[in-house]
Amino acid sequence: AIEQKSLSIGRGDWEDDLALLVGIGFLGAASFEKKKIMTPRIRRRSTQPHLSLWRNLYTATIIPVLLLCQNIAFAKLFESKKRKLARLHAELAKLEEERLEHLVVLFGYEFDKLGFYTATSIFLVLFVASIVQLSRSRRKWKRLAVFGGADSTMSQSTEYRKGWMSSKRNISLLIATAIFSYYVIFNLGRATKYNVDYNKPRKRGSSVGTQRFVIVLGTYELDETTFYSLLVTSIVVLVALGYNIGIVCRKLQEKRSQNQQTTKVNAFPKEDDVIDVIVVDCGLPKKDIGWFHLMQFLDMSNINVRAVVEPFYLDKAKCPQPPQSFLDLVSVLQDLDVKCVKSLGQLDPCQRQTLCVLAGRTDKNPQYFRECIGLGATHIYLEPPGAVSVGELKTMSNVANVRGVQVYMGYHKTCSPYIEKAVTLSQSIPKSHVFFCHNENYFKQDLHRALIRHPEGMVRSMASQELAVLVTQFGVTTDSVKAFKVNTNKLFSEKQTFCNKANGIEVSDFSRVAFKIVTTNGRSVSVMADRCGGVVSFAVVKSIAGKEIKKFLSPDGDSASRIEHELRRDTEMTHQFTIEGEDYMELKRRVVDSILGKEGDSKSSRSVISIQDGIEVLRLSNYCAQEIESVLQ
Repeated sequence: AIEQKSLSIGRGDWEDDLALLVGIGFLGAASFEKKKIMTPRIRRRSTQPHLSLWRNLYTATIIPVLLLCQNIAFAKLFESKKRKLARLHAELAKLEEERLEHLVVLFGYEFDKLGFYTATSIFLVLFVASIVQLSRSRRKWKRLAVFGGADSTMSQSTEYRKGWMSSKRNISLLIATAIFSYYVIFNLGRATKYNVDYNKPRKRGSSVGTQRFVIVLGTYELDETTFYSLLVTSIVVLVALGYNIGIVCRKLQEKRSQNQQTTKVNAFPKEDDVIDVIVVDCGLPKKDIGWFHLMQFLDMSNINVRAVVEPFYLDKAKCPQPPQSFLDLVSVLQDLDVKCVKSLGQLDPCQRQTLCVLAGRTDKNPQYFRECIGLGATHIYLEPPGAVSVGELKTMSNVANVRGVQVYMGYHKTCSPYIEKAVTLSQSIPKSHVFFCHNENYFKQDLHRALIRHPEGMVRSMASQELAVLVTQFGVTTDSVKAFKVNTNKLFSEKQTFCNKANGIEVSDFSRVAFKIVTTNGRSVSVMADRCGGVVSFAVVKSIAGKEIKKFLSPDGDSASRIEHELRRDTEMTHQFTIEGEDYMELKRRVVDSILGKEGDSKSSRSVISIQDGIEVLRLSNYCAQEIESVLQ
């Protein structure tokens, strides 16, 4: 087969014949000249001396040439078959090598080099784009990365659209990756294999033609451009791999610590330890809890109230003529350079540590919660119970964990001095009993207003303050309740039906309730809540025999007199703002200290309740409400 291809490779048969004929001719000429030279003859004096000189020069030149041609002719004429096959093999291998320089062989298939490396580059670009999309879109993986779409649960004006993975940067990243990958992969085709003694490897800088090589991987050599491109690519891949491993480890760590307080991830630069605050659902002055939170935050030196969101009174479609008291409040806030808007979408993304205070109705909190996280809030203060159901509150907690947002629940009674003293004393006395009595100062004819403000019911709003103490200080959960007893005496527990004057619908709720909980570890705690109980709340610590050890009042002594005087002087103010104002302020101080990393003793840190504890408080509140309903049917 190789001999048949001899016409298409190297010299053909006609060339061999021509060389043979020329060699024979030169051989004959050489023999003739040799015979003439060697034949003895009579020496005669030349009549032309110059001709004799030229003859000698001709003889000295032609004899070596004729002898060389003779050797070539004999070598060609008597070339062995083995040598001829070896020569043809070498010539065929050389041609095959030249042909393969323009091809890529993969799994036995041949591809055009330019097309192969172009297709491979495109594949890598698409692969990088897929990785980028999966890393940024989480569960919304079907959304294209280059469109930069925001999550449907977030505001369209959030930092999620303006972060490091914006549309322009995505496109620039893909273009740069395409150019770099094409350049590197095309240069891979310039890798060659050398055949030298492995004991004498080629040194760096040795040349083949004008190309410089760097020897890598033993039997392969790459030109310097390809070598350094591969080196840079390897570094980039290693860094990306380490980054993704870090993400996976972090997700695993967050999964293990779902029941613990999440650590702060959004790290904004601190400016003199000042925190931005956004109050959501402010409400009317002296009437709503949002306004009360706003007034207290304005009095704090390390707080910068950035904006106030009021979706009703600032919306002309819903409220064409807001009350004058609200218009005066807006005027004062604008003088203080505080933005007043009707929705969170009108605010710019947060640029530093921001605490969003959600003071709206319980059923609106989940929506406000998602919008605040989309805005870039690092911390959220959530008015209890936080959500209508435990499921919604769990969903909010999961969203906060994923985005690294710290959530605090506004259970201010955990900061009350009288409760802290009672808890400390009871924990020092084995098997002691604690009785918490929480009173409010409503009149009977105004009870419907309390139900309008707290449609979730008294147990989930008012009594949940003491239940938060039970969860955080005594470890009471629904699973640890061994016995639950309701005091059915009407002096302690009563259910009434009220008419909502706004819509004429009748609703039922407790005006007061009292119950006792005994846990599996022997802890005994009683709770009473009374909407019309007056100004003073208290906590009593009793011995195992039922004897009163000590009673703690709030307010006590001079504070009670001062509060009663203020209630008489300002009849427009909601009574609980005046009565429990110090507890609210103390909770805000502890929340701010927690944000700034200035937490004090363990007692203060336990009084700041996270959303994980809030879930357990809401679950315990639902359990208590169901048990009380079944008894007072």
